[in-house]
Amino acid sequence: MNNEITNSELNRLIPPEIKNDEFYATLQRITREENIKTVLEIGSSSGEGSTEAFVTGIRHNPHKPILFCMEVSKTRFTELKKRYKNDDFVKVYNLSSVPVESFPNENEVIDFYKNTENNLKNYPLELVLSWLHQDIEYVNNSGLSEHGIKKIKQENNIDYFDLVLIDGSEFTGNAELDEIYGAKYICLDDINTFKNYKTFSRLMKDSNYTLISCNKNIRNGYAIFKQKNVKPVSYQTIDDAVKSIPGFMISGQEEYLFNKVQSLPEEAVIVEIGSFRGRSTIAMGYACIGTNRKIYAIDTWNGNDSDFSERQFFEIWRQNIQINGLEEYVIPLRGYSHDVLSYWHELTDGKNIDFIFIDGSHQYLDVLKDFELSFPLVKDGGWIAFHDVIHTWPGPERVWHKIAKYILVNHEYSSSLACGQKNITATNSSLTTGLPIHFFTIVLNGQPFIRYHIEVFKQLPFKWHWHIVEGVADLKHDTSWSVKLGGRISDEVHKNGRSCDGTTEYLDELVRQYPDNITIYRQPEGVFWDGKREMVNAPLANIQEECLLWQIDVDELWTLEQICTAREIFISNPEKTAAFYWCWYFVGEQLIISTRNCYAQNPQQEWLRTWRYKPGYIWAAHEPPVLVETLADGQFKNVAAVNPFLHHETEQHGLVFQHFAYVTPEQLKFKEQYYGYSSAVTQWNALQKTTKFPILLREYFPWVQDETQVDIAHTRGIIPIAQRESGSNIWRFLQPDEVQQEITQINKVSPIIIVDGVFFQLYQTGIARVWKSLLEEWSTNGFAKHIIVLDRADTAPKIPGIRYRTVPAYDYDNTDVDREILQQVCDEEGAEVFISSYYTTPITTPSVFMAYDMIPEVMGWDMNNPMWREKKHGIRHASSYITISENTANDLVNSYKDIVRESVTVAYCGVKNTFFPSKPEKIQAFKHKYSINKPYFLLVGTGNGYKNGILFFQAFSKLASSNGFDIVCTGSCGLLAPEFRTYTSGSVVHMLQLSDEELATAYSGAVALVYPSKYEGFGMPIIEAMACGCPVITCPNASLPEVAGEAAIYIKDDDVSALADALCEVQKPSVRQSLIAAGLEQAKKFSWSKMAEIVSSALIDATLLPLNLKEINLITFPDWLQSEELIGLELAQVIKTLAIHSESSSITLLIDTNNIATEDVELFLSSVTMNLLMEEDLDVTDGLQISIVGNLADIQWKVLLPRLHGRIVLEHENQQALIQAKADTLPAYELASFSQARDKEFFLVE
Repeated sequence: MNNEITNSELNRLIPPEIKNDEFYATLQRITREENIKTVLEIGSSSGEGSTEAFVTGIRHNPHKPILFCMEVSKTRFTELKKRYKNDDFVKVYNLSSVPVESFPNENEVIDFYKNTENNLKNYPLELVLSWLHQDIEYVNNSGLSEHGIKKIKQENNIDYFDLVLIDGSEFTGNAELDEIYGAKYICLDDINTFKNYKTFSRLMKDSNYTLISCNKNIRNGYAIFKQKNVKPVSYQTIDDAVKSIPGFMISGQEEYLFNKVQSLPEEAVIVEIGSFRGRSTIAMGYACIGTNRKIYAIDTWNGNDSDFSERQFFEIWRQNIQINGLEEYVIPLRGYSHDVLSYWHELTDGKNIDFIFIDGSHQYLDVLKDFELSFPLVKDGGWIAFHDVIHTWPGPERVWHKIAKYILVNHEYSSSLACGQKNITATNSSLTTGLPIHFFTIVLNGQPFIRYHIEVFKQLPFKWHWHIVEGVADLKHDTSWSVKLGGRISDEVHKNGRSCDGTTEYLDELVRQYPDNITIYRQPEGVFWDGKREMVNAPLANIQEECLLWQIDVDELWTLEQICTAREIFISNPEKTAAFYWCWYFVGEQLIISTRNCYAQNPQQEWLRTWRYKPGYIWAAHEPPVLVETLADGQFKNVAAVNPFLHHETEQHGLVFQHFAYVTPEQLKFKEQYYGYSSAVTQWNALQKTTKFPILLREYFPWVQDETQVDIAHTRGIIPIAQRESGSNIWRFLQPDEVQQEITQINKVSPIIIVDGVFFQLYQTGIARVWKSLLEEWSTNGFAKHIIVLDRADTAPKIPGIRYRTVPAYDYDNTDVDREILQQVCDEEGAEVFISSYYTTPITTPSVFMAYDMIPEVMGWDMNNPMWREKKHGIRHASSYITISENTANDLVNSYKDIVRESVTVAYCGVKNTFFPSKPEKIQAFKHKYSINKPYFLLVGTGNGYKNGILFFQAFSKLASSNGFDIVCTGSCGLLAPEFRTYTSGSVVHMLQLSDEELATAYSGAVALVYPSKYEGFGMPIIEAMACGCPVITCPNASLPEVAGEAAIYIKDDDVSALADALCEVQKPSVRQSLIAAGLEQAKKFSWSKMAEIVSSALIDATLLPLNLKEINLITFPDWLQSEELIGLELAQVIKTLAIHSESSSITLLIDTNNIATEDVELFLSSVTMNLLMEEDLDVTDGLQISIVGNLADIQWKVLLPRLHGRIVLEHENQQALIQAKADTLPAYELASFSQARDKEFFLVE
């Protein structure tokens, strides 16, 4: 053998390159499955790589292809021949594929090396050129035929090979393509080097070939092309083929995709994110037939744990593509869409996209990132489509409706598929170029919360930068106010002007990890910043782009989704200049401020956190933050004041952050020293030990002066993102899914009842006493957790344990607006029932009307008066009623004939424990204070009209000894009316305004309470007087006999003489003692706790009104885990039995729906009743009432159970639900026991 050949590197055996990889598998599959006859492998080496793939594939091909192997190296050829000597379908040739003249010259190789991006640059140019010379010399000296391809064709009578692999010399690929052009499949290895770089480029431009597989990242890249030979089709001819493939498309969407792709240019590039089994891929693929369009299908094809039991979908997808003959038009790019799109240009030689269909992960942030990454890749005029733009998939719906549709134009829809066109000229440029966010944080000792933010920022799918300003801010400028409170900078809080808790070291490590995204700003060691304003201005010189500027204090925690959402709404609303937000302000690990428009929740300045920034803006102030633009005249314009998002707008988007301001002792100690908050640590510790909430924060934080309330976080449905591990000082930050999981575990309070405290705004009379007493009782007995009191302009009394929500003051001139406000509150709080302290109503939420009296109706007053007009509206709106006496209940139903008496609950008022007999010395002190020198008669609420005060004064004047008595009048303002004074000659009338404590003493010392009213809804003074041991003289009118019972002297309301006699009679010791004793016993019958219990039960009962209970109420507990057929049979039997009964119109059948969606049950029951109508000709709607019982609270079951007559036993029952509801205590009835005799017994309604 020629020595030059013998010593050549080409005679050295080398390991295979194409081996058990993606290219190997594809070659093997094609040769196994395709209808081919001839395969040519150029560059077989010793047969261990691609040759092995061909051979193993051909062995299973029923068409019995012949494999022609070419190898120029004699040594490798020998091994090749030996390896496959027993495979007669393998023909091996020791030939050069093309003559030496077809090799390139040095200049061509040098030009390629220097002027293209190629993998040969991994080697020195001199080495590459040596390979060229070596290959040429080997061919020249080997004596081999130089026209190997032509020779094989001639000897085997082949015009075109079915498949060719070009993988020979590094320098002959282009010449070899000329020789084999026309092959059905052309496979190229090393498309990133000289070998097949130009070959790949030629075929990509060739209208006769289409790329069916490619990966530039495997070794030096590979590609497979297929010759085109199919004519275009119409959708109607492929509809069955498309729909035979399982998928999640809605009818019509496949045809939309087909038509959209067919409308694209002949050379269009189509991308599909999320291909699953290939249904949409195939619909689009058929639209590529006969064109040079190419679909790049991006998917992992691995499914996920939650949605798919079977995970490997790639083979299914590939088979579907192959069966439909679309391989040449569809290229799979296996991987995560974000990764593939990130190196799109490298994969496709810079091809821009004509159409992209986003249908991958439906998680909001994933869809958003798909859109963010694909938008710049889509050519101007190209199209972007989203699948599943529907409320059940909030990710795609949100990205489309909040962002994409504002950026794209010419919107098109096919049910839940939404598509839009990219048009740079028609789109706001700031939207298409992206909107970066620059965060800034000033920090000193930021542990542990400083560690939270980077974990969020690093996931953001857009450009961001975090500016961190560390150090001590001197107590100047914005913070100088704290000096007056004793604020100072202690050496304990810093180390040479920087953090002393590990924050400094953490920040140094952070900037090492993220040098392109984080900038730290510090003063030289030992130097303080000149106030916080200098700190916040420090980063601005480095922000030289339009962006969102976002202040994130170290203890303010935002979620990834919230930041993305905020950016969305700024993109969608380019006119907005800033944003205000609410926050959940923590004053303990589990304690939050639960009120608004108060401390830490002042909407005039809190929390302004985001600004639309332009270079040149500066901070004019930091507390509160004021970002300004310098105008031409030297004046400043407050950026946030121009057009900000307000709190209600950002809250609608879920943008309420968590602010951990007072949750660690270290925070309190710092604020005590730095801000001068006296005793902050001690007061905070006391707050942490409190067990009854909500409470007023001012009782613990003396620097808080308003009505701010504190409540436990989870009672408001809030899970703290930051949580300290029990027994340690280690904090962890929950992931969003952990937060959601904990939220689902919160036992949500149900039902919720809204109480409008409007009366506290209007008056401070007896009705206010009623409601204050009820709230105090509910705070004690636990019912308070079910109510939310609407505080009209901060006028409601603040009772610990009561939850309040501030609403605007009531205005009789704007009642329609007020109703809208109330309805909005009911909707937001999920209220089931509404009750007003004085006649207000929402719009649709059911209401309970509290009637104190019916004076306007009974007395014939003008009902057009706004107050009485609203009372009438409240009565008409109500679903049920509460009155404070039987008489008022009767007057209510007499005044409104459509109200049935059964819908009215009577709840008598109580007596406050303040009212009890006073000791003699206390009575004497009271009389001395007010210069009462004689025995006195007491009048409460003196007035004309129905109060009938004139009767007392007329009777008093008839007393022979009237000069021996004084008169005390309370509850009325001003002077005694002239018509009364006429009758008081010689006596002193004391017009007093008394506290409850003094009123109790006034009762105790009086000769008698004289209460000659013509009408009362209850008569509170009577029972209060009796509780204080005061005899009572009154009239037997309206509710007064119910209250006074047998413990009062009664006179007619027009009998002056009778009252004069009573005034004398009550002075007799025996009469007085008898009245006092009887009165004390009578007072014991009335208590606020009893009233609170009755009212709360009535309110809970109102939440059950949708059940439409009747005279006979039965319940059943189906086991919804059973088959629909079994449940249907059981319920059909129950419903039929009750529906055909003669008493069916008096029956309500309750069906428990524990652990099943109400909508599903309603649909199921409609099918059961429809079957009864169709099969039995039984219309169950004629009499029987069927009601669904959802997940009732224990307090609702407590009210419901006494109204149930029994439980119908089923063969398959939900025992857990039955026991949980305590329904196992109900009488149980087998359906078969409903015989006529038993029916008669059972249906006998008491």
